[in-house]
Amino acid sequence: MPGRSLRARIVWTTTIVATLAMAAMIGTVLLVLNATAANTVETTLSDRLDVASATLTISPSGKLTELETPDDAIDASVWIFDPSGRLVDGPRAGKRQRAKADSLAMVSSRTLVESHDRVYLASPVRNGSGGVDAVVVVTESMGPYETTRIVVLAVLAGLAVVVVGGSAAIAAWTMRRALRPVEEMATLATDWSEHDLETRFDGGDMGSDEISALGHTLNVLLDRVAGALRNEQQLTSELAHELRTPLTAIRGEAELGLMTTTDPETRQRLESVVDLVERMNAAMGTLLAVARGHTGRGAAGSVPDIVASVVDHRGASELAWTIDVDDSLVVAAPIDLAARALSPLIDNAARFAASSVSIEAAAHDRVVEITVSDDGEGVGADDVEGIFAAGNRRSDSDGVGLGLALSRRVARTLGGDVTVTSVASPTSFTLTLPRF
Repeated sequence: MPGRSLRARIVWTTTIVATLAMAAMIGTVLLVLNATAANTVETTLSDRLDVASATLTISPSGKLTELETPDDAIDASVWIFDPSGRLVDGPRAGKRQRAKADSLAMVSSRTLVESHDRVYLASPVRNGSGGVDAVVVVTESMGPYETTRIVVLAVLAGLAVVVVGGSAAIAAWTMRRALRPVEEMATLATDWSEHDLETRFDGGDMGSDEISALGHTLNVLLDRVAGALRNEQQLTSELAHELRTPLTAIRGEAELGLMTTTDPETRQRLESVVDLVERMNAAMGTLLAVARGHTGRGAAGSVPDIVASVVDHRGASELAWTIDVDDSLVVAAPIDLAARALSPLIDNAARFAASSVSIEAAAHDRVVEITVSDDGEGVGADDVEGIFAAGNRRSDSDGVGLGLALSRRVARTLGGDVTVTSVASPTSFTLTLPRF
């Protein structure tokens, strides 16, 4: 049952198994009932035939005397035929019963047949020399047995409905109670992932030993995750601080060089150095904000403002820009951090586009997707994830290969992501952020 919840799968499985079990039980009961009814009818007919055969008398001249018995019920279902097949005695029955009895008047051995809801048993009555003195045919209606079978079937069908419905209801109730602690744990874990990674599950309140064991395992996992995040944040913060000092010195030296030189080529190189230092400082600032957890939880940022802050910062361009962003779109992230996640996507689109760049934003149930597309040569289909690795850059690029890596890192810190949604014609990157 793809797409269904665990609770639904178990309830449906219980219902199907209970239905099959009840169907098997009903089938077995009907088989036993049919066999019992057939055996009862055969025994009854055999006894009646023996009684009828025992009451026959043969005169010394060989004449067959009529049936003499005080049991009217036997008379009503017994036919006596002489050896030539002539009816000697029998009840006033319908044409169908009489015709079937007549068809059995000349049998040479005991014969049991069923016709039109009645069972007929015929047997020759032999004398001491082995000759046939008469043929006795007895019959029994299957109507009462069929009525009993229908009643039993109706009762069993009603019982099956009750059992299957009760089993499904009990399974649903049991699964709801059993999975309630797990659902509560999932809700708490989701809340903690957004607000507090230091809170842990209280195994004593989970409701069962198995759930407590699960809570303990998750607590251990959360401890490891929190520890890894703290170590990563500390390392990132220390590296950013260590790098900022030499970067500041490099920028100072470059700016002093710009103030003291008039050579155009030298000035161009020094301006390039200052620009690269600015990029590195911006990257360091982003790393520090992420490492320190300054994600602005609870903040809101207008998507048009976020896009404008990045596009306007680029200044004039020969590219054709198409921006389709609804003014009402708002994301649950500060404008500056969201802009840091979006900026590398727009920078790359502007750098590699042939003639045009488009920016579109669309709101979904819980997220907002900002898609940046360009008409450049695209990215290799086999390198979709590799381009997000830190330090990965094209040979003709003047960047440091941190743009897309930082973009995804910031987006995921904010609760979103950055993905490649089209590798060419156009090349599209999509920034996903939580909707406010």
